[in-house]
Amino acid sequence: MNKFYFHHNPKELPEFDEKCHPVQLYDLHKWNSGKHSIIARKARETIRDLGCRIDNDAFDFFTIAMSVTAADSFCDRSRVSDNAWARDFELYIPLSNPYLWIPVKDKLEKALGYLTGDQWRLNFSEGGIKAPLPKRTRKSKLRRKTFQGLDSVCLFSGGLDSAVGAIDLINNGNASNPLLISHAYKGDASKQNSVEQVLNGKYGRLSFNADPHILNDLSGRTDITMRGRSFNFLSMAIIGSSVVKKVNGVNSTKVFIPENGYISLNPPLTSRRIGSLSTRTTHPHFLSMMQEIFDIVGFDVVLENPYQFKTKGEMLKECKDQSALKIAIPDTVSCSNWHRKGIQCGRCVPCAIRRASIFEAGFSKDAGYDLQRLSTVLKLDDQKDDILALSSAIIKLKNTTSSHRWVRQSGSLPLDTDSRDGLVKVFERGLREVEKFLKSESVI
Repeated sequence: MNKFYFHHNPKELPEFDEKCHPVQLYDLHKWNSGKHSIIARKARETIRDLGCRIDNDAFDFFTIAMSVTAADSFCDRSRVSDNAWARDFELYIPLSNPYLWIPVKDKLEKALGYLTGDQWRLNFSEGGIKAPLPKRTRKSKLRRKTFQGLDSVCLFSGGLDSAVGAIDLINNGNASNPLLISHAYKGDASKQNSVEQVLNGKYGRLSFNADPHILNDLSGRTDITMRGRSFNFLSMAIIGSSVVKKVNGVNSTKVFIPENGYISLNPPLTSRRIGSLSTRTTHPHFLSMMQEIFDIVGFDVVLENPYQFKTKGEMLKECKDQSALKIAIPDTVSCSNWHRKGIQCGRCVPCAIRRASIFEAGFSKDAGYDLQRLSTVLKLDDQKDDILALSSAIIKLKNTTSSHRWVRQSGSLPLDTDSRDGLVKVFERGLREVEKFLKSESVI
């Protein structure tokens, strides 16, 4: 059991030991790196700079998400798990209104368990801080004005799918006027800013950095899988939704989550990838679980993936502004490993799907890759696993009469027959896109 205790006041935190990890929330007090870990140091300042008061309930959800992100980051699977994967968490989190969240505690735990593959126990108590008051400076008042006229929220990561999502909303005669929500991870901001240059219409920007820092004695013992990142992202979207509603006097907002249907489903390519290598960050089952929670607590948002039934190649071919997309593509990132060398690897599953989509769309210009020619990857024993897994899945698809059971391995599907069949078909089309690309690269 990995127990994490959270508080904004370090005096309220217990001492660190093997069974107790204290984490300071926010920056109300000076951080002692020798005694506690910390997360979201600059988040309150970011929120105060918005120039408007956000809902306390939205801020409580943000606090929950920051706590989950801290535990997920500070608990290295390889060190604490019996099977080097699944972990067992117990979190103690103070909130300004814990009584709103206690009734949905079980649902949150199940959603997080599905998302990260871990066991979660959440304990909510009184004593948390409310949403910070907005600044009254000229700069913050001008910042508030940038949110006027906005009607939705859209997740904006700097990836190719999120670029298509933003272009389709903003460059399409302003089909919607979204507030683009971003993580401010190192390196990501420059990609997001580059893609932003092609956007032509009314929109806003809001970027957060969870910025987790582990206490000195545990330096280097962090987990890099980031399986809980979409929970973190959704909490930022709820903050953004609160801003849009407060400034514009609207009661409900859509939260757009642009992700191609194939990667959203992400069924395991092989039997050994059912657990650790099959992410669920935007799986429709996870989003439906979160939608139910948001409905119960009264957030009045609608989560929508407009590309749930589109492959990545179809997204590119059908993008509403092809000229803008072609300019943006080289500045987008899809790779799961790109932070290691500052360049996309070209051989992981996300890279293969990206390259297949660009091949499918007939685009000639792409970002650079560490491994440009995939035909060489089969000679590299330490780099060929993902391509071999994709090749194996392609063979399996050809020998499968129905993919329903396969697709269900990554999560429950909707009861509606048309929706369920549509999801299975987008998985099959997505894998066939990859097949065409791998053939062009002489891999299969």
